[in-house]
Amino acid sequence: MNTPPVADVQVTLVLWHSDPQLVAATCAALARQTTRLSTLRVLVNESDRHEAEAWAGRLRAIGPAGRVLVQASAGNAGFAGGHNRLLAQAFASGADHALIVNPDLALEEKAVERLLDFAVSLPGPSICGPVLELARLDDGRLSGLGTLDTVGIRWTRTGRHLDAGQGQPLSTAPHQPHAVAGVSGACMLVTAGAHERFVRESGEFFDEDFIAYREDAELGLRAAMLGVALWVVPQARGLHVRTQRGTGRGGSAFVDRLGVRNRFLIAFKYGTRRPGGWCGALLRDLTVLLAVMLCERSSWLGVREAFVLRSRMHRKRATVRAAAAGRAGSGS
Repeated sequence: MNTPPVADVQVTLVLWHSDPQLVAATCAALARQTTRLSTLRVLVNESDRHEAEAWAGRLRAIGPAGRVLVQASAGNAGFAGGHNRLLAQAFASGADHALIVNPDLALEEKAVERLLDFAVSLPGPSICGPVLELARLDDGRLSGLGTLDTVGIRWTRTGRHLDAGQGQPLSTAPHQPHAVAGVSGACMLVTAGAHERFVRESGEFFDEDFIAYREDAELGLRAAMLGVALWVVPQARGLHVRTQRGTGRGGSAFVDRLGVRNRFLIAFKYGTRRPGGWCGALLRDLTVLLAVMLCERSSWLGVREAFVLRSRMHRKRATVRAAAAGRAGSGS
């Protein structure tokens, strides 16, 4: 009897001023996975060769994967650009799946196995994610708070995207896999077919104009247009520390600015196809602009940056719509 080939699952991890204790907890959890992870690919933003080598030494000591490949980026490539680079390398080397993880997340030991089992059962390209629980760091270990972080991304009628279930008791999490409007960028299992389709039909996996934050929500919108399935698998679980954003504003002016910028990038890129009723979304846009002008003036630069990128977003919109139309016309 022939046994099926072992899947090549590679991990991508982007670091930027990351907490070494959180990174260690993330990688220790990867080392405990029941599914063999062939390679850990790491990009260290705003670093040089010596800092990258230092990170490589720390990570190899934890032993999270068969190979640990660490590279430096002199500038900040962002979450989107950093993972795009690592994903391209992973799939070019023959990976069947890539696991995107945040450096503040610890997966249960069977999480990757369960995500992989579900992904291979689907008929086409897919992105799958786990149920995540909010957590804190205690003595170098992540401990759950008993409340949900995310069971997938949902959109409101005012064009806001939210982590479904966030703040609710962990017991309220769904019991069965369910299709979602987006999978949290904190943890995604991406099939080679999904990566290939995004790059071929829209030019990139993550939209690199979304340096960080909302890039996973935007990816979900393109996935719906390009025929990539998005699922959350409750049998796979993980702990997630919200070190920057997700539970409120005001913690970081830089993060808040990106949130404002990316809201308007989505508006320019999707126009009338933006989720939510056009009236509610427009009113929310005006509310955000008013709040920025009167209260959160540090985010005004984010508004200006979005308007500078408006024409580029329109071109990307045309590319995605053309690909979606071609797919509809071919019946695929």
